[in-house]
Amino acid sequence: MTAPVQPILVMMSWRGGERLQRCLDSIARTQLHFKRVVLSITGTEDCDDMHRARAFQQMHPNVEVICTGRELPTLQHQAYWVSYLQDSGVRPGDWIYWLAYDDEVRASGIDRITDASGNWSLQPGTAYFGPWAMRHESPDALYAGPGTEQLESWTSFPAQGPTRLKVAEWIARQLRQPTYMQMSGSICSFATFIGLRDDRPRKRGPMRIEMAAVATPSTTHVEEFPEPVSIIYGRSNSDRASYGRAARREDVHLVMWLGRYAIHHPGALPTLGMGYSHVIANYAKALATRSALPAEEWRVRGSVTP
Repeated sequence: MTAPVQPILVMMSWRGGERLQRCLDSIARTQLHFKRVVLSITGTEDCDDMHRARAFQQMHPNVEVICTGRELPTLQHQAYWVSYLQDSGVRPGDWIYWLAYDDEVRASGIDRITDASGNWSLQPGTAYFGPWAMRHESPDALYAGPGTEQLESWTSFPAQGPTRLKVAEWIARQLRQPTYMQMSGSICSFATFIGLRDDRPRKRGPMRIEMAAVATPSTTHVEEFPEPVSIIYGRSNSDRASYGRAARREDVHLVMWLGRYAIHHPGALPTLGMGYSHVIANYAKALATRSALPAEEWRVRGSVTP
């Protein structure tokens, strides 16, 4: 019997604590939806995250646990698990479901896109981003509200659609009016992550990673699912809260990265050029008037149940 088309779940954790445990509990409820489950911990072998991951592995022996041995920055940690997957036979065309330790897998959203045999509805050349089911919690305490409470569904696509765009159009829209994006819960080909590790110019920091991820040459479209396949927890002290400002620091790298993409996809150049014309105009206006750059729009498209 042919194995179903399923992504490999890769969860990255750094000092996760109770948030990591919440994430692991969601993986326990959904692991049959994934080809493999890999828990990648950055820290020492005796850190708290590893103790939690090993305990989880004892209950779920098919789960793989890897550890960097010391704390690494985000992209170095990512390069570590990419090399591990390469060494274990993962092919560039295989799919990766990327999950942060402080978020959850949403099983009901996955049920919408899988058939009776467990196949995910995934198209080669497409990167899947969102929508995201959002909850809010404080920096010092986990969400304590009712588990049945409706969740806002956040999107990086136009509020009224379409929900499938060419890479250049999706990126140009982000450059003109930044909207909420999140790597956690995204599904991309493994080739995407190999590119983020190996391609030049080398990407150093995690900001703008979503646009850099889709702008690898093997990707032509960006799409979102009918419903969120992950639950994201927003905190006022997280990178997400200031993403629009911090991400602008990566614009120089992104210009070069998108230039490389346009070499492989010449038809994308006019659209990307228009997107960056808006960026330049916004910078010029901000400098001339001493005003702020456009803030990221956290765009809500309805609500969903957990």
